[in-house]
Amino acid sequence: MSKAFTREDDVPDLPASAPAPHLEPGEVRYVTPEGRRALQRELASLDPASRRAQTLAATLPLLTVHAPRCEGTAVFGCYVVLRDETGKETEWRIVGPDEADAKERRLSVASPLARELLGKAPGDTVSLELPRGTMELAVVAVASEPRGP
Repeated sequence: MSKAFTREDDVPDLPASAPAPHLEPGEVRYVTPEGRRALQRELASLDPASRRAQTLAATLPLLTVHAPRCEGTAVFGCYVVLRDETGKETEWRIVGPDEADAKERRLSVASPLARELLGKAPGDTVSLELPRGTMELAVVAVASEPRGP
C-alpha cells in the first residue's frame, strides 16, 4: 500500500526504548577493553533518542570487560592468524558479540569458527563446514596484539 493512502495514526507505535540483551542466570557477556571504549564513543556520538543509542545504553552496563591473556592458545580477546588451504593468511580477533565485525576481522566468540579456535595453538588445525564443503585452516600464530600490516 502506498504511503499516500495511510494516516499517521495507522503507523504502529515503536517501543520507547530498546531492550537490553537477555542474559541467562550466570551468563557473562564479555567485551574487550578496546571494544568497550569503541561502544562508549559510538553512544556519545549518537542522538540519544535513536534506537541504536537506546540499545547501547541498555547493553553497556551488562558487559564485563575482559583483557586478553594470550599465552600460546586462542582465548577471548586474542588475535589468531589462520592459513587456508591455498596458503592465504588472515588475522582475526576473537571478541564479544557486541563488538564483532567481519569487515574489521573481529569474530564473535559465539561464532562457529571462534568456538573451533578456542584453546587452539600454533600448529593446530580446525575444520570449518561451509556450504561448498569443509575448509581446513591452520593456526599460524596466537597473540595479544595484532601482527600489523
